[in-house]
Amino acid sequence: MVGDGDVVSVALTDVFRDRLAAFDRELLKDVAQSWAASGDFYETPDAEDIEDMGDLLHNLAELAKRAVARGQRLYCWMCP
Repeated sequence: MVGDGDVVSVALTDVFRDRLAAFDRELLKDVAQSWAASGDFYETPDAEDIEDMGDLLHNLAELAKRAVARGQRLYCWMCP
């Protein structure tokens, strides 16, 4: 439940939403590659993981584009 530590909900900034919506989709795979190489993961992502990360970024960018068109915000739920 929100508030007792199980789920945290945050609003993404409108600037983040707008920039993601406008981001060049052709570069998202490169972003996924750099993200995978960042060392921020418990295990090194493999090729399939990197492809999934690229798909995630593409889908998030499309969601941001729709949100901009509708004047809506983006929210992120995190489950620690």
